[in-house]
Amino acid sequence: MKVNDLLQEGYYDLEDRLVPYVEMGQKIASGLEPSSGVKFKDDEQFNLAAVLGGHLRKLGDPFGPKSPADALKKSGASIDDAKEIFALVKHLKVGAGVKDAEPSDDEDDEEDF
Repeated sequence: MKVNDLLQEGYYDLEDRLVPYVEMGQKIASGLEPSSGVKFKDDEQFNLAAVLGGHLRKLGDPFGPKSPADALKKSGASIDDAKEIFALVKHLKVGAGVKDAEPSDDEDDEEDF
């Protein structure tokens, strides 16, 4: 088997109808990062977003939910909860997460060995 065969098959070979839901799950995951700027109304909504995002990202996985409705049901979120979470993170880009901090140029940070 060639490397190209491995890259063209696998986890991300999703049905086209599932791709937007998986991307929304990835946006939710990005929104959970403190640097994303997303402000959840409380810890309960944050936790619900984490669970919902995880289930949406697993769509297409043999052991994951079989449909977006199944992901919603498994997460325990209502449709209104999901709409609120989607509205909070819809502006984010997929994969936008915490950026690496810039290295400091301060000489105080250097240790003598």
